Amino acid sequence: MINREFITKDDIMYEIINKVGAHMFTNKDGSINQQVLGKYVHEYDGDRVMQREGQFLICKQIEEATIL
Repeated sequence: MINREFITKDDIMYEIINKVGAHMFTNKDGSINQQVLGKYVHEYDGDRVMQREGQFLICKQIEEATIL
């Protein structure tokens, strides 16, 4: 059994597909290197990044089921 973690933001549910320390994307001046972070998210096929407790959460939106 795979232990999956989920998070809700603005009434949308996301699966957390990876967590990485925010320090990994910090420039010398303290800003976040958006380009490198974007490539990292793309590599994991994520579509949203959230920050919590010094980590970036790479997330993928869970699509709602369509009832036919």
